[in-house]
Amino acid sequence: QHDAHEFLTFLLDALHEDLNRCKSKPLVAEVECDGNDQERSAARAWEGYLRRDKSIIVDLFQGQLRSTLECLECKKVRIKFDSFQFLSVPIPQNQQHNLDLEQCIEEF
Repeated sequence: QHDAHEFLTFLLDALHEDLNRCKSKPLVAEVECDGNDQERSAARAWEGYLRRDKSIIVDLFQGQLRSTLECLECKKVRIKFDSFQFLSVPIPQNQQHNLDLEQCIEEF
């Protein structure tokens, strides 16, 4: 199972590099978000990602993940948007049969 995942990662990376339509890869500033207008910040982060990485592999197999960090002392919130190709989701312990992907994503 681990070897199959490694092979799939290698294959998708190689295909992406060969099919990447971005020939120049400009430096892209990280998008900062304080919790206001998250949708616009997510779109800006994704547009920045696509300036460096745009292929059919990105279109079909990659997505964007939002992570939130809150300071316990000052309560300041920082939201970050990152691209992902593989998302490891937990398998719920209490499910024996009829498990679907949506249940696993809800556990995530």
